[in-house]
Amino acid sequence: MPAKRTLLLLAGVGVASGFLSALFGVGGGVIVVPALVLLLAFDSKVATATSLAAIGITALAGAFSFSLIDHVEWDSAALVGLPALAGSIVGVRLQQRLSSRLLTRLFALFIVAVAVVLVLE
Repeated sequence: MPAKRTLLLLAGVGVASGFLSALFGVGGGVIVVPALVLLLAFDSKVATATSLAAIGITALAGAFSFSLIDHVEWDSAALVGLPALAGSIVGVRLQQRLSSRLLTRLFALFIVAVAVVLVLE
């Protein structure tokens, strides 16, 4: 069983991730992975896998909650989600071939690029 501090940090990351997922549609990759790496010293590969597992739980809760207020476009969700299955399989295979350090740097560059695009819009 993890130490109390670790449990509190994980719970805090979960609350932040769930809140930001519902508010902005982000959470797993943008919040959980960096938090696991920076706050809990997870290897980036383990952080990514852990985040994806947590996202599954968050996604189910969010989809259910938003479906109650009829805000889910199920056809569009399927058209995005089903091809994402193939993308995730390819992504896992590529991730296993790259170093954790390179993955962390590529992720940081991706986040910066997204931020720049959002600021310029």
